[in-house]
Amino acid sequence: MGENQVLAEAAREDIFFSGVSRAFYTYWESLAARCGGVPRRDDFDPAAIPALLPHIFIVEKIKETGRFFFRLSGTGIREIMGSENTNHFLDELLHGEDLDAVGEIFDQVLTQGVCVRSIEGLTYSDRSYLRVEIVRLPLSRGEGERRLVVGCLSRIENGASSGTLATVKDKQVLRIENDVLPRLAF
Repeated sequence: MGENQVLAEAAREDIFFSGVSRAFYTYWESLAARCGGVPRRDDFDPAAIPALLPHIFIVEKIKETGRFFFRLSGTGIREIMGSENTNHFLDELLHGEDLDAVGEIFDQVLTQGVCVRSIEGLTYSDRSYLRVEIVRLPLSRGEGERRLVVGCLSRIENGASSGTLATVKDKQVLRIENDVLPRLAF
């Protein structure tokens, strides 16, 4: 765990900046309560959360290699990140410290069975800047093995109305500033 990481005793309503993150976590928590632990992939029903789908990603840790593979990454994530993550390995999308940081977070979610929420800063090729909230949660395979991370990524508006921030088109993320605010694991 990094120095900036804060472990929360219990999830509270006020830890999320984004309504999308809050709704996503509430849905996952209802699945966990119903099954008495980490939900299985089969428990996760996209039809139950249609408004959240553009923000959802599912990543699988490949057993044989230990690499992380994006099974799904919603259109809202593509608009924010400026590129498609679906059907790509994490190490094809990130390098260096960013790859190490995200890989460690995914491993923490899987090994400890916790939620990890972070705030990241994205600097784009036109020098614009955007903060995003990322929530990552474990899902198990049918046999109970935790190899899937389900998450959501949503922008934090900084008090602006949603219409004032343009979508990210023809821009590339130049820099990712990890943990703009302390990371929470709970």
